Formats: sequence, C-alpha cells, structure tokens
Amino acid sequence: MPNAIIRGTGSYLPSRRVSNREVESWTFTSSKGEEYHVTAEEIVEKTGILERRYSQGETMSDMAAEAGKQAISSANIHPDDIDLVLLATSTPDYRIPKSAPYVAHKIGLHTVPAYDFGKDCTGWIEALEAASYYIRAGRYQNILIIGADRCSSFINPKQKGTALLFGDGAGAAVLTATEAPNRGFLSAVAGGDGEQFSQMYIPLGGSSSPYVPDHAPGQELLVMNGNAMAKYGRQIFAVGVERALSQQQLVPENLDLLIPHQASKRVIEAAVKALDLPMSKVALTLDRTGDTGAASVPIALDHAVREGRLREGYLICLMAYGGGLAWISALMRW
Repeated sequence: MPNAIIRGTGSYLPSRRVSNREVESWTFTSSKGEEYHVTAEEIVEKTGILERRYSQGETMSDMAAEAGKQAISSANIHPDDIDLVLLATSTPDYRIPKSAPYVAHKIGLHTVPAYDFGKDCTGWIEALEAASYYIRAGRYQNILIIGADRCSSFINPKQKGTALLFGDGAGAAVLTATEAPNRGFLSAVAGGDGEQFSQMYIPLGGSSSPYVPDHAPGQELLVMNGNAMAKYGRQIFAVGVERALSQQQLVPENLDLLIPHQASKRVIEAAVKALDLPMSKVALTLDRTGDTGAASVPIALDHAVREGRLREGYLICLMAYGGGLAWISALMRW
C-alpha cells in the first residue's frame, strides 16, 4: 500500500508589513468604552509578534494560488500531474461558490477536482490527513493542499484582542504517493468542544444571522475571547501531541521537529515545557507573520524546509487548535 510524503512546499506573504510601531498609533476601545493605546514592547511581551502582513489588494484566492504554484515548483512536477486540490480557509472570496475550484483555475489547473475545508485554524492539517488517506487508498497520486486566510478582512481594529494577533498569508504542500519504507504520513488525532463555539466566532453573515442593512457595527467582524482561547490551547496542546505520539508507541523525545499553529508564543512555550522539548525543535514564524489562520502551519512548514531544518527520516508533528473549538495533531516521517 502506498503512503503519502510531502514532496514540495510553498508560501506567500503580502508585502505590506504592519510593525508594532505602527500598531502603537492605533486607538483601541475597552469593554467600558474607554480609549487606550499599547506599546510595541507590550505587544512583544504578550504575543511574541514583531510584525504581521496585510493584503494590499490580494484576495485570499490570489495568495492561495501563489503558494500553490510555489509548492508545485518545489515538488519538481508538472502542474498537469496534480490530481486533486484541497483548500483550507475561513475567508473565502465569496460565500458561494466555494473557493477551491477558483484557486485551482488561478494556478492553471482547469479540470482537476477541488474541495474546500472550512475548518478555521485546524483546516490545513485536516486536509493533510484526508489527502493522505486518499493516497493510501490509491485514488490519487499527487494532491495539492493549501491553507490561506485574509485575516485582516475580519479583525476589529478597535479590539486589541484580534487586531494585534492576525495577519494574512498562504502556505501549501504537494503530497505524493511513495512506496519508500519508513516514510510518510503516520496518523492523526483530533477533538473538539462545540459548546464553546462562541469563544471565537463572527456573529453576522451566516444563515442563522444574515446580513441586514441596519446591523449593529462590528457584528460582521471576529469576536474572540482571547483568554478562553489561550486556556483551551494550554489544555489540549501538549496532550494532543502526546496522544498522537502514543498511537505510534513514541514519546516526545523521539520528535525531530514540532510545527505548531502560530497563535500564541506563550501557549507554544508552555506546551514545549510540558513535553520537555527544547525550543530548538520548534518551528516558529509567529514573530514575522502573526496568526495567519489556516495558513499558519503550512507557512511554518515551508519556512522550516527552506531553512534546511528537515531531513529524510525526521519525525515531525503538526499541531493546531482554534475556532470550533477544535484541535488536531498529526505525525509524519519526512
């Protein structure tokens, strides 16, 4: 039975850099209606972020297509060899139709099937797991998996909890069938807590609360309880990694590289400490990108590849958590 390996990666970040010094000039509003500012030093201390990228007219599909093209080029295959496109995003260009076929078109893949995974920050790893099973079943040979989000489209510039954290970007990988022993996708574990969905959601725009002309300001923007999300991350991050490892009768010290969702440096550091891993085994891009949603993990993966941090046979763990609330952890042998 074939297995699935990552043959090539790619990523795209918009050229506009929004530094913490720029954010210092922004005016935020507290829950009591009081206005205030934050300093660049406070931002770094609380988030670990130095800058984030904002789209300058690029749509989500534009960014996704560019990352996809890079991944295909990195895989050293012809675009016609791609059998399937999977796209993870929370910020589609349009509610209808879904974005994956449009992204495939922009890449130049005009006849391949293309599916959307709209599962927020965990979506790309979920698409990776699904693609691996497709390849194991022999249905496809080369699958392009893209994570892309234009998070600047949903942040509330008056609310510090979202305005400081999020950025725009896209990441991608080509998953290819292999018969090589001891390489490829191993397994994944996942979980969720739908009771807490309102800890991170956009109130307006869905079928339960459609847009109306006189909607309350800000209802179309992200509402997030940052403390609750950080608490959820701390609860499940290390546990999720350990559960994935235990399925393969492995322990944290067997890991060569951990590639986490880039949402909170504090959460990542707490998990790494609980796992007794050195930070040298963690791929971090948070300081340069902010939280890019579904693009977070594939961007970090691509940067790790370009920095020469992965070698054949390395054991890697990809871990993400976010809206839903949901989490997923996956293991691959590089």
